[in-house]
Amino acid sequence: MEHVKTILGTKSSKLKGKRVILGVCGSIACIESPKIAREFMRHGAEVTVVMSKSAQKIITPWAFECITGKKTITEITGVCEHVEYCGEHKGRADFFVISPATANTLSKVANGIDDTAVTTFATTAIGSGMSVILAPAMHKSMYKNAFVSENLAKLEKSGIKIVKPEMEEGKAKLGWMKTVDAVLSF
Repeated sequence: MEHVKTILGTKSSKLKGKRVILGVCGSIACIESPKIAREFMRHGAEVTVVMSKSAQKIITPWAFECITGKKTITEITGVCEHVEYCGEHKGRADFFVISPATANTLSKVANGIDDTAVTTFATTAIGSGMSVILAPAMHKSMYKNAFVSENLAKLEKSGIKIVKPEMEEGKAKLGWMKTVDAVLSF
């Protein structure tokens, strides 16, 4: 899609030649995810989006296809998309970013459960040593849950970068620019 190329690198070339896989989960915060994809592109990155089924109920895969110029991945098929993009080989992507990361998804990732396209990508990315970044977004009570806190600590201890949410209005809100900055500073 030619119209997509017009924004590549308009802010910087910091991510030029880099491939970012953006995992989008079913939090209302996923309405911010198109901004994240575009911002990665403005810094030169090629972006591919993988979505959970819950996220698809809030925002359509077509929105991301229009924004990125790439087919949005909504399921794992015989093509083995998770291995193609995140497996142990020279042509894999550079970053796997889950934004927003729901309590459900980050807990699954922390415990090696891969029953959605997003968690299967995460399992593969972590196993192949890719740079992985998670940006949690949920209600404050969920974020304060001891099990969620333990899973976040477990993920950080394993080398996964956690982007701290903005705490306001009783919610752990997605700081979408903090997510972009986490990749730019990796």
